[in-house]
Amino acid sequence: MVNGINVDQMFQTIELVKEKPEIAQFKFRVRNKWVDGTHNRATVKGFYGALQEDDSREPLVLEIDEPPILCGNSLGAGPTEHPLVPLSGCLTTSLIAHATATGIAIKAVESRHEKDIDLRGFLGVSEEVPIG
Repeated sequence: MVNGINVDQMFQTIELVKEKPEIAQFKFRVRNKWVDGTHNRATVKGFYGALQEDDSREPLVLEIDEPPILCGNSLGAGPTEHPLVPLSGCLTTSLIAHATATGIAIKAVESRHEKDIDLRGFLGVSEEVPIG
């Protein structure tokens, strides 16, 4: 074990993907349901990977809402904040996996991510500002 990852399993997976590239194809899914106002509820459950559907994990429910200044009730992270979570996780997971594959033990990793948004584009009050 290096960095909490089973190194033997990691290299077995790498070799298996080299032998059968088709098992490397994954499809992840999220279901989203509007609750009220700016409040949404997203559920993560099954996915497709290694040539099969996997429905084995318990659902993960994420609340999505805006702060009051954006007409919400702060019942969850905002829609512009949620994409920062997987970005931070992907970068950290990749860093740890690559370090593990080369035998480098990591003591700690922290990161900070932010996204700028200009509401004038979203609200359609300026053609000079992009919508997204």
